[in-house]
Amino acid sequence: MNGATAVLPVSKQKSKTKKASKTKESALFITRKTLIKLGVGFLVLIIFLGTGIGYLRAYDGKIYPKVVVAGVKVGGLTVDEAKNAVGKKAQELNEKGPEITYNDRTLTPKLDEMGVFFNVEEAVQAAYQYGRAGNIFQKIKENALLLGRQNTIEITPQIDEQKFNDYLGQLAQVAEKEPINAGLAIHQGVISLTSSEGGRGLDKVKLKDDLKNFINSGQNGKISMVTSDLEPAVKEDGTAEARAQAEKYMQAAPISVTFDPPAGEAGTNNWPADRSEIGSWIKFAVRDHKLVASIDASGFVNWVANQVEIPAKDREIEDGTGTVLNEGQDGRGADTKTLLAQIKDALNRGQPNTSFALAVFAIPRGEKTIYPHAEPGRYSGRYIDINLSEQTLYAFEGTNQVNSFLVSTGRSGYATPTGEFHIYGKDRYTLMDGPDYYLPNVPFVSWFLGDYSIHGTYWHHNFGHVMSHGCVNASTGDAEWLFGWADIGTPVYIHY
Repeated sequence: MNGATAVLPVSKQKSKTKKASKTKESALFITRKTLIKLGVGFLVLIIFLGTGIGYLRAYDGKIYPKVVVAGVKVGGLTVDEAKNAVGKKAQELNEKGPEITYNDRTLTPKLDEMGVFFNVEEAVQAAYQYGRAGNIFQKIKENALLLGRQNTIEITPQIDEQKFNDYLGQLAQVAEKEPINAGLAIHQGVISLTSSEGGRGLDKVKLKDDLKNFINSGQNGKISMVTSDLEPAVKEDGTAEARAQAEKYMQAAPISVTFDPPAGEAGTNNWPADRSEIGSWIKFAVRDHKLVASIDASGFVNWVANQVEIPAKDREIEDGTGTVLNEGQDGRGADTKTLLAQIKDALNRGQPNTSFALAVFAIPRGEKTIYPHAEPGRYSGRYIDINLSEQTLYAFEGTNQVNSFLVSTGRSGYATPTGEFHIYGKDRYTLMDGPDYYLPNVPFVSWFLGDYSIHGTYWHHNFGHVMSHGCVNASTGDAEWLFGWADIGTPVYIHY
């Protein structure tokens, strides 16, 4: 119809309006539900945090529950309480020790005897720190997990390797036995055999591993020492060649050494060596699982040479006068090197009844200058020579005399000591006193033995005559020169 307006049924209009309203209500309902869930969750979180914080506060200064150190429950204990408890456990482990058996013997060492100890402090501190790392949420989480399981902290043994190895060495003395080689001995020219014996060795590596496993496990246990047989390096059949060689050496007996002395010289001129003597020169050594024989006649040769040799004595001439004080004498030496080679060759060939003429040579005498006052060159560097007979002090640099002056040494009853000394200290001034003297400010003192010194003297000028209580008196000027010239350690030789 023209100009007419269509009108929907009333029922349809109401339906459309109702659907829109329901959609709005549904959206409002979801929002409220979510808020409720969030609120509950927040409430639970607050309760959880409150409980966790309360839990952490309850264990402030204490180890958290279900923490165990070396089998000891330390949860709820303070650090000191835990140290005490774990320390007792460590002591029990130490006292218990392992049982080490060998054949029918049982050893029960304490762990500290073996160089083993426990770091209780470290273990307890690790127990206390467990669950305390991170922020508050991490701590609460870690402790929540801890409530459901046990956490074990090992008490780690520490080993003093030197002491531990020393203990293994003691066990080795019980269990080990060195093998004995077959050997040969010669007595009065007769060769005898000593039999070989097997030995026994300890498996130290296995024993060390077993002991360490016991210590780490913390459990009582028995450890058996394992040994193995040790063969000797030389058995009886390994001595045959050496025996044959030794027999060959002794077959050369007798041998002799002769010497023709100059006319008019008395003394022995023939020295024989029989089978027994040659046998004493033979030495045996181990090489490649066999004995080998060698010969060393140096003792015999040197003994013979001592019967022939004459030491040279220097000709002595007095310094200044040229007077011959002692003519001295030429010496005589023996050619021991050639004689040794000759004897060795004869023994290697087994050649008997060989005689060797000992070759000798002259040792020319030297010449020595005798100095009646002092001896230049007695020492290589600077030194002081004091002649008590002359009451004179000489200063030398090697053989060069650089100074000399009169002194006064100890009078009767106060003798100046003789011998070799050295300057050990110096004082520019010092006090010297005794029962019958008092001398302040004694100058330029050079100490050479205890209270004995060379020093300046202001109370007398009678140098060249004995005057002192044992010290060496010099003029102040001479003592000053010596004080500056002689270093600490300079030798001092005092003689008559």
